[in-house]
This record gives sequence, structure tokens and C-alpha cells, in this order.
Amino acid sequence: MNEKRELLELFKDVALRVDKRALPHVTRESKISELGIDSLSVMQIVGELETELDILIPDEDLVEIVTVGDLCDRVAERLRKDQ
Repeated sequence: MNEKRELLELFKDVALRVDKRALPHVTRESKISELGIDSLSVMQIVGELETELDILIPDEDLVEIVTVGDLCDRVAERLRKDQ
């Protein structure tokens, strides 16, 4: 499994824990605003990802995130920077 696929699956797992519903059809191209996840839950998802992966995604980076793939890319960037 490659990193992009792993991060997508991790997003789905964390979103399930935070938002209490499965998102089986989410792809990297899915717009977060169209998933029915409110902004508070999005912040909780980001926080869970940060805790689980021991990274910090700056707030200014979050403004640019539109799709699930954008978020996964930001997470991947932080993982590479923190190595």
C-alpha cells in the first residue's frame, strides 16, 4: 500500500471516530465541504491526525485545504519535514 492510499485510509478511520459515520466512498478528490462534515469536526480530524502521527499542521495551511487529497498531501509534507 502506498503512502497516498495509507493516508486516505487513515483519514477515513479518523473521520469515522470523530464524526461517527463511515465514509466508504471518499476519494482523494472528494471535497471536504461536500462530505457533510462540519468545520468543528474537520478541526477535530486534523487534531487527531496530528496526535496520531506526531506532526503539527500550521493553521495557515488549513485554509488552502479543499479536498481530502489536499489534507493527505499536507500530512505527507509534515511527515517528510519532521523526519
